[in-house]
Amino acid sequence: MKLLKISMFSMIMSLMMVSCTEKKSDVEASMIRVNLDDALPLKEAASSINVLMLNDSLSNHFPGNINKVEWMGDSILILDSWKDPGLYMYDSEGVLVNSYTKRGNGPDEFVGIVDFNVVPSGVVLLDTYSTSQRIYLDRNLSFLYKDDAEVQANHFFCESGAGGGVWYDRGNVAYGPNKDKLVYVEGGNRKAVLPVPSEVENVTFASYNVFVGVSNDTILYLPAVEPRIYKCYGGHAEVFCELDFHGLWPDFSGMTKENPLDLMRSIAADGKIYSTNMLSDGDNVAVSFFCKEDFYVLRFSHDDFSSSKLFKVDKDTLDSLGALVAMKDGCLVFGGPEKLLKIRTN
Repeated sequence: MKLLKISMFSMIMSLMMVSCTEKKSDVEASMIRVNLDDALPLKEAASSINVLMLNDSLSNHFPGNINKVEWMGDSILILDSWKDPGLYMYDSEGVLVNSYTKRGNGPDEFVGIVDFNVVPSGVVLLDTYSTSQRIYLDRNLSFLYKDDAEVQANHFFCESGAGGGVWYDRGNVAYGPNKDKLVYVEGGNRKAVLPVPSEVENVTFASYNVFVGVSNDTILYLPAVEPRIYKCYGGHAEVFCELDFHGLWPDFSGMTKENPLDLMRSIAADGKIYSTNMLSDGDNVAVSFFCKEDFYVLRFSHDDFSSSKLFKVDKDTLDSLGALVAMKDGCLVFGGPEKLLKIRTN
């Protein structure tokens, strides 16, 4: 399968209008004001689309769902944590060339992969819901070894520097004595960096990506149910920016939290923000979220908030595009098991 470059006029999803208009979010120092009324429809802002068809016919396993996408050189790595769990490797033309799908309790198997990082030596997987371990694979996805990880971690980020520290996000789990939200581990030393805020204790919405690397060992961290981004480096975390949604951020402190699904439905019905996610290509950052049935993408440069833009994707268009799964070369990457769509915006 080959990479096809197509114009907006030939896209089935009606991404055909190119607009020279730019609508930006209001920006202040350490704050981005996100006004949904200023959102520009993505189909008007898109200037080009590249479509990469994914060929899954070479394996007994294939991803039925995409949770995360990263590039390792020219290879594309896709994680499916749900339908056919495993890590899948495609070449630059979309051909499936390898996979790691060994589920079980054996020494080279996994129970439930929830995240992965590309590192110089290959790939590291976070296998949680069992004994919380990291699984190391080489660049061909062959098993190397395992080691222990932070218990109940949902996401992690492996630093690439000489220190080799690891950041862990534990979500908002506060049922037991451990109420640490953000944890940093380096050289066997564990440091609790941020606690679970009392107003969101045990609000356990799923989130696909909370860490992104922006430069060297500096990362940005977007907690699942907090309207702020942290800058993390050297085992420290500080608020990078606040996100002001003009009253649309839910007040979790006054909500019943026993059933996360009911809570999510209540937030959606009230027209509040939910299901945040964050992606980056190292220079550009995209924070996505839902409000009612519409999907929004806030895009900005990590060193220049004034470049922020807000895009809106209606439900029908999003159904055609698939989920927002990555950023690459300044483009937003949407997709599903059959294709990846690389969209460049004005």
